[in-house]
Amino acid sequence: MSDSLKSLLKASVLGLSVAFIVGCATVAEEDELTIEEVNAKADEALATANEARDIALDARGTANDARSRANRNSSRIDDLNEKIDRMFERTMQK
Repeated sequence: MSDSLKSLLKASVLGLSVAFIVGCATVAEEDELTIEEVNAKADEALATANEARDIALDARGTANDARSRANRNSSRIDDLNEKIDRMFERTMQK
């Protein structure tokens, strides 16, 4: 996994965790979240980050596949252009 993707995931999880902690500190006493609730929300945030990572990895695989196909097609086009040029040369020599 690329370093930028790892950094993005870590920053997302850290940001969500800090948001939950700050949110818990600023609510009224009767609305305070329990440690279990905070942990559940952190787990939910981690699951969301993991899902985002999986989607990003899938997208990278799709992009790599598309690049491979494009390179293969480019090579075929080059071969076809050479063939057309040879045919044109033969026609011009007649």
